[in-house]
Amino acid sequence: MKDKNLLGGILATVSALMGIIGHFVIFLKWYQIGMGAESAEPGCEILLKYIHPAMADLGILGGILFAVSAYGFFTKKNWAFLLSVIGIVLALLGSWFINVPYMAASLPPIYFPLFWPYLIIYFLLMRGVGNISWSRTLLGLLTGIAYIFCFMNGVSSTSRIITIGAPIFVLVQRLHWVAMLGWAVVTVGLLTKPKDWMRVVGLVAGTTELVVGVPLAFVTAQQLGRFSLFALGPIASLALVVILVWPGIWKRWIE
Repeated sequence: MKDKNLLGGILATVSALMGIIGHFVIFLKWYQIGMGAESAEPGCEILLKYIHPAMADLGILGGILFAVSAYGFFTKKNWAFLLSVIGIVLALLGSWFINVPYMAASLPPIYFPLFWPYLIIYFLLMRGVGNISWSRTLLGLLTGIAYIFCFMNGVSSTSRIITIGAPIFVLVQRLHWVAMLGWAVVTVGLLTKPKDWMRVVGLVAGTTELVVGVPLAFVTAQQLGRFSLFALGPIASLALVVILVWPGIWKRWIE
């Protein structure tokens, strides 16, 4: 246990420095550039102007949680791992989403230098520190991906409401947040202390995203004449719903 606390403290310290320093440096260098870029899709300019700071806030907050969890690991506190799980959930979201509108504006995915190391740290934390099985680790990663994609759909729907105002976006926008919150709860709970009620929350979250996400993906794909990124949330949610309803697979994967 001593070695696990030491490893957890080191990983949390590295993650804290990445989250705090990295977001300050990247944001100050790229924020003005992003706001001045021409967007390929409607609503991207809103994401680059207003959502970019919000994502930086989440990334810095994740770094702060990691800093506190590092103290917890080094002083052998039981809450350190829970705090690091919440920190990595925020860190992965904060370093992923804003890359999408940047690439849509023909700019580089500026936060990938943070995202990919965080993904490695996720596996090190789960397997090396939390001693969590591969099945739970991978299932938690998949629910986390669904959480990020539902967040993307909610934010992008909001920007489209402002720029286009199409009724389909007004109808589905709020329920993407419901699905996102459900998957966030399932992700944190699954990686710390899984309970059977989390399976029910996941089914509600997944079904919600399917109901509102599939029509949205269909309409936007027709408008764009290509695959719509709005389809990512329903695809991830469909995969998870299949896993959650498959007889015995939930219990077998979390044990």
